[in-house]
Amino acid sequence: MTRPFIHLNFAVDRAGRMGADDGTSLQISSAEDWCRVHQLRERSDAVAVGMATWLADRPRLDVRSSRLGRRPKRQPARVIFAGSRSCWIPEDGRRTFVVGSSAVSGGLAQLVRCRGHVLGESLAVLHESGIRSLMVEGGKTLLGSFLSQGYYDEISVFVPTGSVTEAHRVVEAALPGLPTLQGELFGEGTLLVSGLRTRDEL
Repeated sequence: MTRPFIHLNFAVDRAGRMGADDGTSLQISSAEDWCRVHQLRERSDAVAVGMATWLADRPRLDVRSSRLGRRPKRQPARVIFAGSRSCWIPEDGRRTFVVGSSAVSGGLAQLVRCRGHVLGESLAVLHESGIRSLMVEGGKTLLGSFLSQGYYDEISVFVPTGSVTEAHRVVEAALPGLPTLQGELFGEGTLLVSGLRTRDEL
């Protein structure tokens, strides 16, 4: 199956949380990590989140000058994994794909049909639509689906701790099933990474 290059990227706080109890985001990343995240977004054809994150946070999923320190070279499309729920899209002109089985309202978006939580067919459609690289930003349910179905090529996780050992412990508890990650101190925390395949190998 032909699919996009998939980079799973997320942040976990020292309590093992990726978000607040109500589904909204937490301020976990440091300034250095936000710059890294926006560099990744700029290099990606699309950025994806799940429906819970979309409803709770309405994330912009864009590249911002304030995070990069310069004007972005391009903006990614956005992908929302909506499941069986209907999805409202803002009328902002952004290229948007909604992966699910229900209606899309609001702005223009392409509905990518899927069966349950099986990702393969929808990833193939995204690739056919020109999405060659996909950055998945979570939350836990969506990331877990990509991990359990084996659809990932690169992983990066930021943890706001100066201990690589603690970062490994926190991340392994927060999201079981991750492959071996290499850790290094990064800004005001630790970055865990696993590069499994390069884009040229896909």
